[in-house]
This record gives sequence, structure tokens and C-alpha cells, in this order.
Amino acid sequence: MFLNHFRRIFFLFLIFFITSLIAAQTGNGISMQVRDDSNIGNDRIISTIAEIKNDSQNLFKGKLNIAVPKGFRNISGNTSEIEVPAGGNLYLPIKILVNSNAGFGESKIDFNLTDSQNNIVKTQTLVHTIAENNSMAISTDTPIIYMSNVNDSIEVRARVSNLGNRRQDVTIVFKIPEADQGNFFIEKKGSIEVQKDSVFIYRFRPSSNLAKTPQFSVNIVGFREPDKEIFGNSTVSIQNNASMQRYQSLDNNNLGYTKNSITTSLRYLGRETYLYQMIGSGGFNLPSGYVFIRGNIYKTNGPEDPVVNNTFVTYKREKSEYTLGNISKIIELSLYGRGVEYAFTSSDKDKRLEFGFIDQSFSLIDRTPFLKLGYGFYVRGTLGASNASRNISAAYIFKTDPYEKVKHNLLGTNFQYAFNKEWKISGKLFSGMSIYESINTTKPSGALETQYSGIINKINLSGNYSFSTNYYPGNQRGIFQLQQNISSSIFKDNSIYGNIMISNFSPKFYFFDNNLETNSSRLEAGFNFPKRKNFGLGISLQYQNENSNTYNTFFGLAQNRDLKEMSAKRLVERISWSSTNRQHSSILGIETGLVNYPDSDANQYQMKFTGTYAYKWLNFQYIYQYGSYYLSEFAFSKLLGINSTYEKSSASAFITQTMLKGKLNINSGLSYTDDTLYGKSPSGFINVKFSKENYGFYLNSSWFNYSLNNFNNNLFTVEAGVTINLRSNYMDPGKKSSIRAFVYYDRNNNRIYDEGDDKATGYTIMINNISFKTDEDGNIEYRAIPYNKYTLRQVIQQGWYYDETEFDVNSHNYSLEIPLHQNGTVHGKVTYDYDTKTALEFDPKSAGIAFDIYKDEKLIRHMVSDDAGEIISFIESGNYKIKLNENSLPSNTYCENTLQEFNVEPGKISELAPFVIKVKEKKIRVKKFDSK
Repeated sequence: MFLNHFRRIFFLFLIFFITSLIAAQTGNGISMQVRDDSNIGNDRIISTIAEIKNDSQNLFKGKLNIAVPKGFRNISGNTSEIEVPAGGNLYLPIKILVNSNAGFGESKIDFNLTDSQNNIVKTQTLVHTIAENNSMAISTDTPIIYMSNVNDSIEVRARVSNLGNRRQDVTIVFKIPEADQGNFFIEKKGSIEVQKDSVFIYRFRPSSNLAKTPQFSVNIVGFREPDKEIFGNSTVSIQNNASMQRYQSLDNNNLGYTKNSITTSLRYLGRETYLYQMIGSGGFNLPSGYVFIRGNIYKTNGPEDPVVNNTFVTYKREKSEYTLGNISKIIELSLYGRGVEYAFTSSDKDKRLEFGFIDQSFSLIDRTPFLKLGYGFYVRGTLGASNASRNISAAYIFKTDPYEKVKHNLLGTNFQYAFNKEWKISGKLFSGMSIYESINTTKPSGALETQYSGIINKINLSGNYSFSTNYYPGNQRGIFQLQQNISSSIFKDNSIYGNIMISNFSPKFYFFDNNLETNSSRLEAGFNFPKRKNFGLGISLQYQNENSNTYNTFFGLAQNRDLKEMSAKRLVERISWSSTNRQHSSILGIETGLVNYPDSDANQYQMKFTGTYAYKWLNFQYIYQYGSYYLSEFAFSKLLGINSTYEKSSASAFITQTMLKGKLNINSGLSYTDDTLYGKSPSGFINVKFSKENYGFYLNSSWFNYSLNNFNNNLFTVEAGVTINLRSNYMDPGKKSSIRAFVYYDRNNNRIYDEGDDKATGYTIMINNISFKTDEDGNIEYRAIPYNKYTLRQVIQQGWYYDETEFDVNSHNYSLEIPLHQNGTVHGKVTYDYDTKTALEFDPKSAGIAFDIYKDEKLIRHMVSDDAGEIISFIESGNYKIKLNENSLPSNTYCENTLQEFNVEPGKISELAPFVIKVKEKKIRVKKFDSK
């Protein structure tokens, strides 16, 4: 009995002991806490501590396994052996590196604590959030391309790097210049993975005119899809290596550029009427200055004389410019006709003086006697002529009018002044004196106008105010106008705006008794709501008032000068939409309101609906109007005896398409209008233009049909033309010279071409930034260059070099000899020296190690090692220093000897001692435990 009881107690004790032993090994009493810091994602290194507690009575042995997502790396390793004594704590520092290819968003880092049998005891997960990074870069593999053979195609390579943490879709646009056709654009699309590069290549053959230019650029722009956001741009310079080149200004490729072309056309106007026309323009350089010519002559198949207008010849030499022919001048009083003009511009282009005389005849070969149709002359001086934001001018204009038998004199000033980027103001003030000979009257007059724009506390303000007296002879006679605009963003994307316009128009003439007067006012206030997805909404209130006696005749009140008034109040709503890819867009506008017409005291309803839709090459518009919006519409309807409400509807569709790489352009459109006043009017047109480098042709046609009641009119016109493109020029008003240079190998180093020396064939010479390749006789020629200082820039090649020098060209012909001296070669390499067992982790690379070469403490050249770790350079003789740029070394590496001195001798190779790159070693910490 006692034995059975003892066995039972022993068995229970054994179960308890085994359970306790298992519990000690499976984690009872074990806890783990990994610190979760809210600022954990601010750096590229996540630093945290894992705290492991052992509250049991036994030693705990296990492992801590850390599972990191892609793009993360545990610097200390993903598995750590741990021992925690009974009742002890262990603090384990952990550092996790976040690589640049880690994905954006939330990433989970799992910490798993296992025992000696690999059973999981405790787990914990940290969530690390990485902000989205869409950084990208664009560069060119070859920033300068030399064009030796004009028949060869040019390959432009754009390298796009995704520096962010998400895959990105891009569009790369290559802008290729065409001297006679403007620019055309080529698009390349692609998708680039995280931390990857992609090369976009475009090959083209330059046009013959472009191939003759000394230098042109291909601009490359990168757009991030789908919003077409620009993330970068780059430029490739194409250098012409011909032995003979003409000067071209590189400061601004459009400065002084002229397209030389002649266009002839035949136009059918209907009813057996034809019009023949010839248009041309172009210029050419002279040894001093240049000549520019523009011409336009046309004639119908009738007996009339040809008409020659917009035809003139201009000679510009240095600061002076002379023009003879048709002169068109709009200063404050319009002058147009046959005449002469002279202009003088200061050297800094800041001051300009111009004056001219004009006979008021439309055609240059008009048979009307000289001065019979009137004449005029003017003089104007400008300060700040080249400064669009700050300038002032003063002018005097004289003009005779034989119809009114009056002589007008105007004197005044214009100015523009920008206080800063936000505030700008401009204005004009003119006074006039008109002498009427037939009525022996002298009438003074004047005009004042000012405009401004600015910002106050994010409130945008702009205004336009003008006034001129009733008999003022300028372009705006008898007008008073006030216009004020204000807009602001009140919060986020909401904006509010308002504008007011008040005007009075009442011109007067001594020989035309009209006494016409028109007053109008318009007020509008609106609100633009923030965009919701792809939709935008705006709403505004309008008030419009118009009173005038201009249309009294239409009301049967020919002798009555009382003002007829019309006013309206409207609510305007506008809805806009665009697709996500920006290829589709639409705008809908609805205006509704009440209007009070002159013949009624009651308000009447009016409305207008406008809808537009656009998709790439297609544009569609529809308009419907109910009720007269202007006094003129109401008056015309009364004149025609229309008693119903005025209505108008119109629909139009336009197509613009470019094909054959921009050479073929097609524009076409159809429209239909149904108007209460003008009846039903369908119309259409189609224009086709084909352009090549040296020629082009076009075909334009239009059709219009008008029908109202029993009246019907049909008009069809067609025009065909041919354009011949001559060689374009860059005009230079200064004196010009030609540089002729002879290049030879100076083997005896005496700087004289003598016995033993050879002509340098196919050698590249650079003057300023223009490169030349010598012909078979070692010659180059640079034509039509302005008098100036030029620099012969050094280009070392084929083991030979020439000295850089600056020379002054001040004669019509300039000769130059360029002796080539033999240079030496410097050669070196980089090597690695490290212990694989103790070396820290690094990325060994041989290419891209940077070096700087100095002569007399002056930096003369940068070099980088190739894939084999070698550097080689041709360099003139002398003593040098070469220094390794430690910033180009891989991480965890260093070089003890970064600087070397060396000597270069002609025709010899100077070998450098190897640059030994060493790797930093791991720091091994040894912990000693006391046996006690």
C-alpha cells in the first residue's frame, strides 16, 4: 500500500520535473521587446535594440532571426546566437540599412526568437514606412558629337536614371532643329525600374542646310507620365568638322537669322476671277553689314495694275539701319505707304533713335502722284530699347489728311517700368494739335493711358485706364475706358475673382456730323471650386449694360440722337473635364439670365450654351444662343422686321494632323451656322502643306454657302502655291573677315614649316567653340566672321598638340600658321589589396576612379579609369602632379598614396606607380568572461 502511494508520488514528481525542463527550453519566462521608435524612418539606417528577458530559473539558449524585406540589409547579419542566464537580461543592438532600391510604402521587419530546437518562442513585427521618391535624372552619354561626314547619320543617346523607389513611365522628347522648317519633335516612351538606367536612342540625318552650320544642338527633355511633368533636360552639341565653315552666332541661334524663300501662288476667287501672287524674303551678308529684302506683288486677271505692298529693302551696317520701300509704322498715329526710314542703335543696344518719311500710298508702284494722298514723318527716341521691363520713349508724328484738309501733330511718350517680379506699370501720354485749313481752326487734343499689375497678400490686381479727347487724331479717338480685375485664392484650390469694365465711345469729326455715342458697362464676380479628380467647376454672376444712339436708324429714328438702352443680368456656370492621360478635354458653359430690351419694360429670358471637346487632332464646338446679347443684334433684328426672339446656333469641327515626320500638315474644318439674321450658312475648308528642306507646296480651299429666304449665295475659293527655300543666313551688321590657317607637323620644333615637316591632314582644330578638320593640304577656312578676338583652343590628339593662343582679327583676310608639337603619354593603373577574411563589405570597381592632373599648381585635366582600371592620356612635355580623387573610391576603401609627380617627354610613355586601393577591416571585439 505504501509502495503504491510512493510510486504515485514519484510519477507525479517526474512529470512536474520534465514539464519544468521543457518549459525552460520552450520559452516560459522568456520575453522579447523590440523598441519601435516613431522616427525610425528618418535615416537610411534603422537603429533599434532588442531586449530579451529570462525570468525563468534556467539558462536560455537560442537564436534571434530577423527577416527583412527586399531593399533592406541587416548590417550585423540576419541571425544571432544568444544566451540569457536565468533571471538575466540581454540588450542586442540592431542596425538595418535601407538601400536606395527599397520600395516605397510600408515594409515589415519580422523578429523571431527561437530556442535551441528552433521552436519559435516570441515574435514581433516592426512596420517601417518609406516615403515615395520619384527622383529621376537625364544625361547624355556623348555631350559633344563631331560630324565629319554629312552623309552619315547622327546617333543621340539619352540616359535616364530612376533614382527613386518606384517604377516610372517616361516620355523622352528629342527636339531636332531644322534651319528652314523650325524644330520638329520625336517622342520615345519607356518604363524604368527602381534604381535602373535606360538608354533612349534617336538617329537622324541632318538636312543639307543644317549640315553646313558650324554647330547646332539637340535638346532632350524628359517627361514623367501620366501628368507630363518635366523631370530633367539635357543638350547634345553637334560640331561640324568640315575644313571650310561660315560664321554663325552661337549666343542666340535666332539672333539675326533669316529664312530666304520665294513663294508663287494662284488663287481662284470665283466668278472667273483669278489672283496671281509672288512673295519672297531673304538677306545676304556684305563685307561690311548686310542687306535684307522683302517683296510682295499680286495681280488679278482684270485690267487693274499690279499691287506691290509690304516690299522694302534694308541695309544694316554696325549701328545704322536704312530702309527704303513700303514703311509701316504704328506709334500713336498709323502711317503706311512708300517711304524711307533711318534707325541708329547704340553699341549696348540700350538707346535707339529712328525717323522716317512716308507717302500715304498703298502700293509701291501706285500711279497716284506723289504726296497727293497725304504724307507724314516721325521721329522717336528710346532709352532701354533692349530692356522689355524698363524703358521709355518719346515720339513726334506729323501727318496730313487731304480729305479733311488737316495737318495733325502729335507729341508724347511711352514707358514701361517693373518695380519687381510682381509689380509692373506702363503708360503713355500724348498731346496733339490739328490744324484745319479749310475752316481756319486749330484743335488741341490729348490722350492718356496706363496699365498696371501686381500682387498684395496673394491678391492679384490689374487694371487698364485710358482717356482721349473727342477730336484726338490718334488710333483711339474719343474714348474713356476703365477696366479693373481682381482675383485671389482664398484657401487651397478655391479662387475668387471679379472684374469691372466701364467705357464711353464718342468720337467727333468736323467733316462728318455723326454725334455718335456708345456707353457700356460690365461687372462680373465668380468663384472657381477646387478640382475633383478630373472635373473643375466655376460659377459667376454678370451684369451688362449698353446704351447707344449708333443704331437709331435701325429703329426708324434716323434724326433722333437719344440713347437706346439694354441691360442684362446673368448666371454663368462652367464645367471642365480632362482625361487622366490628358488626351481628352471638354468645357461646358451655360449662361442664363434676364434682359431688358429698349422697346419693353418687362424682363425677358435669354441664355447661351457653349460646349467644346478636344482630342489630339480633333476639336469640336457647339454654341446655342437664345435672345440678343448685344444692342447690335437686337437692332439688326428690328431692321429686318423679325418679331420673334433672336436665336443663333452653330456647330464646328476642326482637324489638325501632322504626318511624315512633320513634313505634311493637314488642317480641315466644317461649320454650320443657323442665325435669325443671317440665315443658314454651312462652310468648310481644307489646307494641305508639304514642306521639305529646299521646297514645299500648299493647297488651300474654302467653301461658303449663305441662304436667307429666297436669297442664296455660294462661294468657293482655291489656292495653290509653291515655295522654294534658298540657303538661310545669319545676318551680321559688322565688318567681316576670313581666317585661313595652315596646320603642319613641326618635327624639328622650330615653329617654321621647312624641310622634314609634314602637312597635317585630317587634324582637328578648334577656334573658340567651333571645330575644323584640315583638308588634304592641311588647311582650314573660317568665313564671314566678325572683327573680334578669337582663341585657338587646344585639342590634343594622335600624340601631337598645338599651343593655345588668342589673336585679334581686324582685317578683311587673316592668315594663321599652326605648328603641331609632339606630346608624350602618361599611363597608370589602380589595383586592390585586401584580406578577404577581415575586409569590410565593399563593391569593387575598376572603372570610374577619378584623377586630376596639375601643372604649376593649376588644374589642367580630369581623367577617369577604364574597365581595366587603367588611365592613359596624351599630354605635352613638362612636369606634372596627378592626384586620385578619393570621393570616387568605393565605400569602405581608401588609398594611402593619392599623389604622384611625373615628367612627360615628347614621344615617350611615362609610367606611374600603381595606385593601391586598400579595404577597411572589420573591428573584432573579444569578450572575456570571469570563470568565477
